[in-house]
Amino acid sequence: MDGLWKRGCFKLWKLSDLLASNRVFGSSFHYNIKRDGSTGLITNCKVRLVVMGNRMKEGKDYVNSFAPVPQATSGHIVISLAAVMDLELHSCQCDLAQAFIQADKLDEGVNGWVFIRPPQGATDEEGVVYKVLHPLYGIPSSARALHLTLSKWFKEQGFSTAGFEDSVWVREAGGKYPHSLI
Repeated sequence: MDGLWKRGCFKLWKLSDLLASNRVFGSSFHYNIKRDGSTGLITNCKVRLVVMGNRMKEGKDYVNSFAPVPQATSGHIVISLAAVMDLELHSCQCDLAQAFIQADKLDEGVNGWVFIRPPQGATDEEGVVYKVLHPLYGIPSSARALHLTLSKWFKEQGFSTAGFEDSVWVREAGGKYPHSLI
């Protein structure tokens, strides 16, 4: 929770200050323990705050959740083009730590902001909720917010979409086209 507060993901809000149109959603911690396959020893522990967005309704609590996802065919096209054009192809995988909160701030929903009840054990204060300012896991529009943030960054770096898919980005460099798949 400290990392989320430092990033500015929430604003503490009094329950009594909410409008009648504001809905408050639950939240909980999701724990993930990774173990070494051969020894069974714990190698990594992760905790993620998840909003119970399954109770949100499109048109009432959020407007748009669309975010393009690269298709396997797009990867095949990129590999084929690299082979035909005799280009070197480098592959890397990027795992963003706390991916959704790296996105720009969350847009207001249809009826205003998203409010959540603090997860169990997060606060001792009574009568408070958190106003969500950054996308979090469980909010339907979080993937879209991350896509829009990444798209803005790619454009600033001189990339443009490949045309056949919004999640394939291309930038010419010295007559060659390095591709970025997201």
